[in-house]
Amino acid sequence: MLTENEMLQSMRFRSEVSLQITLDQDYNIPDNKADMEKMVVENGEVQIQNVKVMQDKMIVKGSLFWRIAYLKDRQSCTLDHMEGELPFEELVNMDGVTEDARIRTDWEMEDLRVTMIHSRKISVRSVLNLKVRAFAIEEIPAVSGFSESDANRCQRMEVLPVSQIAVHKKDTIRTREEVNLPGNKANMVEMIWGEVQNRKMDIRPQDEKLLLRGELSVFFLYSGENEENPFEYAEAELPWYAELPCSGMREDMIVSSHLHKISQSLEMKADMDGEMRSVMAEMVLEIDMTAYEEKQVNLAADVYSLKTKLTPVYREAAVEHVLIRNQAECKLYDRLRMPGEHSGILQLCHPWAEIRMDRLEVTEGGIRAEGVADVHILYVNEDDRLPLNIAAAMLPFSCVTETGILPADVNFEVQPYLDQISAVMLDGDTAEIKMTIRLDTLVWETREKKVMTDIEESETDDDYVESLPNMTGYVVRKGDTLFLLGKQFCTTAEEIQRINHLEKEDVSEGDRLLIMKHMAF
Repeated sequence: MLTENEMLQSMRFRSEVSLQITLDQDYNIPDNKADMEKMVVENGEVQIQNVKVMQDKMIVKGSLFWRIAYLKDRQSCTLDHMEGELPFEELVNMDGVTEDARIRTDWEMEDLRVTMIHSRKISVRSVLNLKVRAFAIEEIPAVSGFSESDANRCQRMEVLPVSQIAVHKKDTIRTREEVNLPGNKANMVEMIWGEVQNRKMDIRPQDEKLLLRGELSVFFLYSGENEENPFEYAEAELPWYAELPCSGMREDMIVSSHLHKISQSLEMKADMDGEMRSVMAEMVLEIDMTAYEEKQVNLAADVYSLKTKLTPVYREAAVEHVLIRNQAECKLYDRLRMPGEHSGILQLCHPWAEIRMDRLEVTEGGIRAEGVADVHILYVNEDDRLPLNIAAAMLPFSCVTETGILPADVNFEVQPYLDQISAVMLDGDTAEIKMTIRLDTLVWETREKKVMTDIEESETDDDYVESLPNMTGYVVRKGDTLFLLGKQFCTTAEEIQRINHLEKEDVSEGDRLLIMKHMAF
């Protein structure tokens, strides 16, 4: 029998693993670098470079790229810098994973600590939280109609809301913006250390492309031509815009994206006068993006014929449906007292933060996200022997994204973005920290659905047809429909409706019907 089919995606979850990777390695300071007096500040990024999937396991390869600035001479208060790469390779056991599985890898750097062993050696240590999810997508041809009309064939249709993956893309986004030094800053001699962070991220689908907007928060330390100041610093906030080509993307699709910064660079440039007063700030983001297409699919749920015997063939499919896409803002405020070595602060230079999600749970009114913001503040100290130092604080947060009442066993994911952070001194030893964290939440359900994939046709069971009376008086039972009664008594729902003068097909328990057999031979 020739049927028309609708291709349904069946999403099968295979496995999920969360693990911690501890990275620890010692490094010698290169011969062309000065001795270290004291560590000042460090930062870095993690880049997953390759994921090799095998039966029941996978190998994850990546690197931690780190950068430090350190005090090399307490007398002159001068700084030096150093950077490096710490590669890692981890074997992850995942039962049920096959080579054709689709893998999503998320990670966060929980801690990065660079400590001085002695003046020519440092230790780099970090803890990486890694979460790996594996799932498979299968295309199932579900019967949605028939190629030819047949008056003796009856079918019951149903509408199935589905959210199918229309576009899946992994790519990198490179953005470059130029920073010019303010007029009161000295010309640059050497770049020492810097931080490029992405803020106010906005991702919108368009026809055949994905639009990305954000803000580069740029801060850098440098040695300048002014000999009276051993170091200078500058900062800027620069809007950026990018278009990512995505074949098949439409404006009405729902986009779920996972973003990670995998690298940054700060390059000194000469301006129009030939003076070193410009910096090219570059940031590379890795994006793992999925775009869902919302559809109302008409499928054949059941079928029979008055002329032949039709046997539907069914298959189980795991069908996804996006329920909610919402955002919530979490505003944090705290006062950080800086005792001991952090007293006597002349000026706060630069605050930055990493967001760590610790717990997600469904509540009565929405999805509660709990986590910690690891805040770092670089500042100028009044102690000439330690002119530059860093203070750290952990700000816990709890925020609920409103979703209304959700069905049981829903799936959800929350992507945090840092939109704003500021730090100002209130008095000699207290700093006021303000932050805005945006939580991008996607909620979907996965339903096990029995769908018709084929119809087998055979000869009619004449004995069963002949055993049925030509006319039957029937009292409607709970769960009965005119379609099911027509299938049981070899007639059609329209014929039962006509004989009983029913205005619509709805029947209720206890209704009395007259049913006549109506077979075609």
